[in-house]
Amino acid sequence: MNAPIRQPVLTLLLGVLLLALPGGAPATPEDALPPTVLHLATGSVGGTFLPVGHDLADWLEAQIPGLTVVVDTTSGSVDNLRRLVSQEADIAIVGASPFRKILEEGRRLGRGAAEICMIGTLFDDAEQYVVRASLVRAESMLDLNGLLMYPGPSQSGGEVDTRTLLEALAVEPRYVYPLERDKGYAEAAAALAAGEFDACTFSGGVPIQAVTDLFAEYPGEFVILPFSRHQISKVRHAALDFEPVIIPEGSYPGQDRDIVSVGGPNLLVAAPGLDTRILSLLDHAVRVGIRERGKGLRAAESHPVLQVLNPAIWDHVSLGGDCLIAVPVLPGKNAGS
Repeated sequence: MNAPIRQPVLTLLLGVLLLALPGGAPATPEDALPPTVLHLATGSVGGTFLPVGHDLADWLEAQIPGLTVVVDTTSGSVDNLRRLVSQEADIAIVGASPFRKILEEGRRLGRGAAEICMIGTLFDDAEQYVVRASLVRAESMLDLNGLLMYPGPSQSGGEVDTRTLLEALAVEPRYVYPLERDKGYAEAAAALAAGEFDACTFSGGVPIQAVTDLFAEYPGEFVILPFSRHQISKVRHAALDFEPVIIPEGSYPGQDRDIVSVGGPNLLVAAPGLDTRILSLLDHAVRVGIRERGKGLRAAESHPVLQVLNPAIWDHVSLGGDCLIAVPVLPGKNAGS
């Protein structure tokens, strides 16, 4: 089981607005809820958010009597944030980078986005830019110049992150038209294999199922582009919400070396106004599930990114960069690196 390895890098953190909970102490799973249904917004088929969401939902239902968690397939982080603000979802998995960007822009989701509550950090992702091997020359992100690229589904975090990163690197692919960005990761991988475009963004925790399947079915035909040392420096200089990560050798079929990329944290967040007792129960249930390696949420049957989740990761809350927007955060979270 491999997971992205974060390289040490200074993260500037937010001042946060603490969300007070009744009685000052977390609730316990023994305090059963009345029949309660929560919608969990995740991601597309073939990505990381969806299977992580199913693992999380199964665990929460087992730990909290009276709770039913409905896992909704979505386009990704931006779609999930929209669903939270519009009350179509109660909880969601979102990338910290697109969350921060949307908070700063403000206009996409309105003021409701700033009232979304961050419950905890689930895992770090890695930006994975997959290209047909025959088109690789520089063996870096420069190879994307001029290629027809699918940046991820519309309203996904990958779509936002791709534009943010490639603009900072002065890399200029030709993007698939926005109206044609309707493919989830599994469909996008199939379209890449069929030659509908030259390159594709896969943003998520390692391994991403769609990339695993692509590399297994077409051995040697596709590669993940690495970031050069100079490109990592440019990303850092631009003060973006990304840190260097390593995609370890063997993470995907035929991958015979480590790949340097960038990534960031992915958060479990709640809709504005979600009952604080429910928030406390969710937090407590996750804590119970990550106490011991190989058990609970960290069992061998869980997605690999959950197998390495621990209290230090769960309690780390940051949107990175120089964002000055305060957002609600559950007490006990570490506003630090």
